Amino acid sequence: MAQPAWQQHVDTKIDVTLDDKKHFLRAYEELAYTNNSPDTLRFIYMHLWPNAYKDDRTPFERQMDVNGNSSFYYSKLKDKGYIDSLQFTVDGVPAEHYSSEKSPDIARIDLPKPLLPGHTMKITTPFLVKIPKVFSRMGHTGQAYYISQWFPKPAVYDLKGWHPISYLDQGEFFSEYGSYDVSITLPANYVMMATGNCMDEKENAWMDELSKKPLDTTKYRKHLTRIADSAIASSKEMKTIHYHEDNIHDFAWFADKRWVVRKDTVYSPGNNQLVTAWVAFIPSYWKQWQKDTIYATNYLKQTIRYYGKNVGPYQYKTIKAVQGDLRAGGGMEYPTITVIDKGASSGLGVVMRHEAGHNWFYGMMGSNERDHAWMDEGINTFYEQKLTRHLKHDSTHTQKKGLDESLIYFEKAAIHKDQAIDQTSANFEKLNYGLDVYYKTAMVLNWLEKYMGADDFEKGMHDYYNTWHFHHPYPEDFRACMQRNTPKSLNWFFDTILHTNKKIDFTILKARINGGNTVVTVRNNTGVAAPLLINAYYHDSTTASAWTQPFEHTDTLTLPTGTWRTLQVDGVIPDAKADNNAYRRYALFHHFGIQFRLLAGLNTADKDRIFISPAVAYNQYDGTMAGLLFHDLTVPENRFRFALAPLYSFETKSLVGAGSVGYVWYPEDVFKEILLQVDGKTFHDNETFVNLPTRLYAGYSKIAPSLNFTFNEHNPLSTVIRTLTLKGYYITEQNINFGPDSLGKPSLSPQNNTYGLLRYRHNNHRTYNPFSYDVEGQMGADFAKLSAEGNVRIDYNTKNKSLYVRAFLGKFFAISDNPALYSRYELNASYSGLDDYLYDGTYLGRNALNNLAAQQISMQEGGFKVPVFNHADQSDNWMATLNLKTDLPLKKLPIRLFFDAGLIPNNNPTLTNPGSTTVLYDGGVEVQLINHIISIYIPLIMSNDFQNYLTNSYGHKNVFARSISFTMDLQDINWLKAPEGALKFVSN
Repeated sequence: MAQPAWQQHVDTKIDVTLDDKKHFLRAYEELAYTNNSPDTLRFIYMHLWPNAYKDDRTPFERQMDVNGNSSFYYSKLKDKGYIDSLQFTVDGVPAEHYSSEKSPDIARIDLPKPLLPGHTMKITTPFLVKIPKVFSRMGHTGQAYYISQWFPKPAVYDLKGWHPISYLDQGEFFSEYGSYDVSITLPANYVMMATGNCMDEKENAWMDELSKKPLDTTKYRKHLTRIADSAIASSKEMKTIHYHEDNIHDFAWFADKRWVVRKDTVYSPGNNQLVTAWVAFIPSYWKQWQKDTIYATNYLKQTIRYYGKNVGPYQYKTIKAVQGDLRAGGGMEYPTITVIDKGASSGLGVVMRHEAGHNWFYGMMGSNERDHAWMDEGINTFYEQKLTRHLKHDSTHTQKKGLDESLIYFEKAAIHKDQAIDQTSANFEKLNYGLDVYYKTAMVLNWLEKYMGADDFEKGMHDYYNTWHFHHPYPEDFRACMQRNTPKSLNWFFDTILHTNKKIDFTILKARINGGNTVVTVRNNTGVAAPLLINAYYHDSTTASAWTQPFEHTDTLTLPTGTWRTLQVDGVIPDAKADNNAYRRYALFHHFGIQFRLLAGLNTADKDRIFISPAVAYNQYDGTMAGLLFHDLTVPENRFRFALAPLYSFETKSLVGAGSVGYVWYPEDVFKEILLQVDGKTFHDNETFVNLPTRLYAGYSKIAPSLNFTFNEHNPLSTVIRTLTLKGYYITEQNINFGPDSLGKPSLSPQNNTYGLLRYRHNNHRTYNPFSYDVEGQMGADFAKLSAEGNVRIDYNTKNKSLYVRAFLGKFFAISDNPALYSRYELNASYSGLDDYLYDGTYLGRNALNNLAAQQISMQEGGFKVPVFNHADQSDNWMATLNLKTDLPLKKLPIRLFFDAGLIPNNNPTLTNPGSTTVLYDGGVEVQLINHIISIYIPLIMSNDFQNYLTNSYGHKNVFARSISFTMDLQDINWLKAPEGALKFVSN
């Protein structure tokens, strides 16, 4: 496809003044809008993007909510922003504009008269912008200003219609090309950088002078940094700076009184145009931006040279990068200028080259970033990575799964949680926006380049640039340019790879020698139609390579060699499962190989890895335990997973331990994931030394198979996780039996119990007021239980301060007529190790009664905090409880208040008023040591039943000490899913 037959054109003129005391912009704008379309326009859409910061009901804030970012929601009114004082005229005639409450950053202007094809109209308006604090891209930090997406701007109208888009933090922009003529008035001592060319000789002379001024680095040692970077008073004198540029679709400017300025020049390949490169940075960051005589301008020069040669010539006279505050990534690009966040200093070169590269993929090829972000971020990441390899003299395309973003992508692919590349930005889950749009796209473009051949690929990219710079290309336009530069069909890439969320996984099934050739049979494990490149190796040398045609299931290819020891899937293939990518000619099992590694590691080898690490544990009965942990828990995750920890107890002189084994399916239908798992453990949990020369230890063994179903929510932005668990338990317990008289020696007798559990759990982990509930049924030979539990966090209007509400309702059914058989299973107001007959919890002293371990409780069933034993708080009928906790308005102090209340039908003679309904309560202070896992509870009030129990059991003097409890809740941690849990933790 050639360039579009038409494209709208907008010339923009703005005069703006900065009020750096009240953080306002006062401006006047004139737009010359030319209708090059064949359509008559009766209205236009206008973007008013500063209104994204107006209140907590804008699309920007709604996306921040979905992405778990509450910074804007909890911000003060003075830190928010908006645009107002708009008075639009069209060719001198007043025109009304209309916005909805849900999208105040999009306005519709009904034209006083229709705009005919080929005609131009003049739109004018004053406007005032309240500059917000930096929450995303636009804003200020003190008197440092980052002014982008700041003025009324028409939406794009093209072959596909109007494109009105709200400002979003995740998801960028799409605007019409034209010229910009902007005059900015501000205090004279501001250093300013902006899109385009500074047209003022005085300002240019001053900037030249600043660029040569040496920096006194002695002022910027670590202990002086804060003082040295302190605010500088604004000059009372004002200056007006005039900027101009043609063939751009946006204008941004940045101002800071602290900046150090450096300048250099570079010639652009292709047109030999002299380009001036500028950087401006905060002085205390000089070590990253000014290394000896090499300045950060060098990163801009590298980009100009590489992109200019491999994509197309740079078309502007300046390129700039400034340092500032940004909350939407490490950097953000605008035509001829980019802002680099202070936090990106450690990887400054990569970030700056990436952002500078956007002058091509966004600046000159103005694709629709909101709907096809990969055309901007993905293609640019591909070239940024090629430039990095070029600078390192690395000519490979191999997908190296190191500790970087590609590894996280392969982890997401392994657990089937990545997304298709070509879709609108707002559809991506937060982490996937970076992984799939940026890095996955770069990976598959490497694949495409090697498939086409480097020369043909470069011809296609030059064709794309030559055809579409200063225009608005779509995916079909990029496809047409690439396809006409290769004889190979690229349907597999543009029809399949860009639109699938299935991982890539190939296996070499078999190989046979046929004369001097090798015939190889390969399998596509996930049915994603694509071509495969196989290499033959003899030791470290490649003896032959061959491509298949794109295929879905199995295929054969012929390698023109019979000399090889290993066949390997080429590293350019973004294959998510590395351990099945090799075929070993002389191995007993051609595909199978095992590597043993110490501690832990990455799942990046072509063999299965088993990791071995030391393991230690402790409980009151087994004492200190030591052993080895054998596991394959790694990243990317395996479908078959195990963690086995045999231990030796130095106290009981016996073998103990725990372990889990599981296998995962990803059906992608009703269920997103199915995990078949078997858990087992054996430890000691009781002891006696009565009538014995040495202690006698009783233990337990448990085997618990389970099926865990995770429902498919289909919407990747859903905050809901729904699971269904079916679990069985086979438990052997050793009971301590005493002889018929006081001289009888105790002995151990085994008891076998089986139980079944069915649980449905619904968890909505939304940013504000998250909640969960579960319904559970348990059954054994002597009892059955039904219970429901609900949890909600009610957020206060202060960040990280909430009320936590838990409710529990349980019903107990006795199957046996003998209370001695079912009493241990009754509902408990306070839950301890004595009550954990399923042995799911982790307790320091499971049957402890008189030491610190006896104070351990779990947040199960009634959820009360006073540790109670001897069945004094149990019910063999029903129980209803309410547990409340609240944060205090104290910053970072890990203290909460708690209060528990419950109703129990009183059939227990140890409590007051047998036969009545007992009201139980306790309340006090919680000290959090590790949130949601380890806490200490100090009751300050409690009902008489608890008070009487503690007094009768321990005496008045010990009531307070014995009422204190602590939690160590580890039972909800599934170690077989630990890598995925770690990924969630890192990404949040």
